[in-house]
Amino acid sequence: MYRLAQNYVSTAEERKQRAKAPLVDSTLLRFLSSQKDSGSNTNGNVPTTTRIDDEIAQNNKVVEVDLPTFTAENIVESSTEEKVQSTEAAIQEDKPIDISWLSQYNTQRVALKLQALGVDSDVSLNAGEVVQDYVLARVTRSRIRRFLQERDALWESGKYSSSVGSDRKGIMESMSPAAASSYDIDGVINVMTEYGLTGNDIAAVFTHTPSVVMMRARTIESDDSIQSGESNDGKQQRQSFALDKTLDFAFVGLLSDTLKLRRYDARKVLRGTPGLLTSKGSASAIQVVDLMVSLGSSTNAIARDKARLPTLLCRSPALIFRLVAFLSSAQLKVPLSAIGPILRQRQSADLLDAVAPVKRPLTLNDAISSKNMTLNTDSEIRGYFKLDNTIRQQKIDENYRTMEATANILKRSAGIRDFRQILSSHPDALFRHNVTNIHKMVFFLRNDVGMSKDDISKAIQTFPTLLEHDVSRIKDIVKFLHLIEVDEDDLPSILRSFPATLMLDVEKDMIPVVQFLRGIGVRNIGRFVTRLPPVLGYSVEHDLKPKWDFLREVCQFDYFEVVRFPAYFSYPLERVIKMRYEYLRDCKKIPIQLARVDDVLRFGDRDFATEIALDNDKGAAFAKFVEKRSSSSQHPVRKRRKTQQQRSKKKKKSIEQP
Repeated sequence: MYRLAQNYVSTAEERKQRAKAPLVDSTLLRFLSSQKDSGSNTNGNVPTTTRIDDEIAQNNKVVEVDLPTFTAENIVESSTEEKVQSTEAAIQEDKPIDISWLSQYNTQRVALKLQALGVDSDVSLNAGEVVQDYVLARVTRSRIRRFLQERDALWESGKYSSSVGSDRKGIMESMSPAAASSYDIDGVINVMTEYGLTGNDIAAVFTHTPSVVMMRARTIESDDSIQSGESNDGKQQRQSFALDKTLDFAFVGLLSDTLKLRRYDARKVLRGTPGLLTSKGSASAIQVVDLMVSLGSSTNAIARDKARLPTLLCRSPALIFRLVAFLSSAQLKVPLSAIGPILRQRQSADLLDAVAPVKRPLTLNDAISSKNMTLNTDSEIRGYFKLDNTIRQQKIDENYRTMEATANILKRSAGIRDFRQILSSHPDALFRHNVTNIHKMVFFLRNDVGMSKDDISKAIQTFPTLLEHDVSRIKDIVKFLHLIEVDEDDLPSILRSFPATLMLDVEKDMIPVVQFLRGIGVRNIGRFVTRLPPVLGYSVEHDLKPKWDFLREVCQFDYFEVVRFPAYFSYPLERVIKMRYEYLRDCKKIPIQLARVDDVLRFGDRDFATEIALDNDKGAAFAKFVEKRSSSSQHPVRKRRKTQQQRSKKKKKSIEQP
């Protein structure tokens, strides 16, 4: 990966031709060195400590904290997407350094603030460390950028000297007093608590989105020009909102009003959705919800799956739109109204992760330690971040190429026309499977089994999981069906109507069933399987044996009845078989030993009551019997479920109480 990153770094000869300044600037080295040593005393004997007085000092408590020094590593660890807010006044070079505004983001001070809101000490310290690291990295990056801009300006004017621009005592403050005064973590915490967030909610937000701490807490009138996105000279500006505005958009507008989430659920989603309280994150989440609604998903359906909602809100609306364009293209022809329900289901998580992944925060130190990389220059660092985005985009493009190739082979070889049915039950069918294996499977089913293109198309649409299995396994199943004397002419119709047969395991599923059928006296296994193909997938212990034992109790000619009517094994034992035999025996006093099995089972409930039980009430008596027997047999289960529901409601109420 390091070699790939070097491709983004210009060679020394190219830099010589492009830059007039020296390649190694001793002033910049001294500048970074002053960053590293700015926290220490000029004599080097006093440790780097800063005394901070805040609200806790009113209780006669003084907190002594260690402020980490500014280092170049902080620049790498911070996110490259965050920008430094514009300043209104330039810094005077002779102005003394003022870091009082920066001290409010110290780890221990942030932790004490959160602990005052009831946050656990470990959680609050972790949030404080994240906040401090982010702020230091952001300020350091801003200062270095400002230094380089000033140095480049001196180069262009011809006034550059190695002795100009250095600051032995530390970096010149890059923010004006007016800009620095706008950063107020106390105001940020107060605004979040005013909107009903608890200390744990705030700690979670600080941990996954530390940029919130440097947002303007409250909206002021001058923000209108910033929010409009247009400056006086007509140039487009990045929209930036205060924290209360993003809380109105995301927490109140999107989660509470649009998705109708309860306050507890909205807070839970907020804790698990990084970036939702930023101007960019809130706008992106709103676009995702609007896009899903336009595709046929209701807001109630979107909010129903609260576990996956945070991940959905973090996805890129542009990448989701690209997926929608692919699914609705002339190649797949999935209706727009069906795409929303497809993407909303839990099984679509793998598809969305493949083509619209959530962008993970990149920590370069972790990458360097894991890859044994050494990034020394600014160009190498930028190249690494650019490389990560490039690799991510390459994976997305590769997944689209795989899906397109799979769709082409299914259309040409298998005759698939309706991809909506496949994607509704198997959303990842187009990108998880080997195209070569699919081609071999279709070729085998058409040439060796004798299935037509329409048969294969129907089988795949009915059972898309068929695409997951290797063609060699399908060959073994077909070979076993030949061994038990299933007629070759019957195979296409069997596999078209019951494609799940090709998913069975010969040793675990088929052989035990065949042995059971032979044990009860069935001689022509192939004929029996042809009349009831699903029987090969039934469990001997849970399906076949209990039904056979009951039939032997109520039927005098059990073997002949089973051979004549193999579908007996396909009916539910408790809900249908026992219910009807007990009604004939207990209510109608009809001798059931001589009743034919197919007469008892093959009719619907109403026809059974009138034709077999000879009721003249259009099935009302039998329906009442079914209801009474069902309620008596399921009463303990329902009572237990009701008790569990009551307990869960009480638990939620206790959690929601402040």
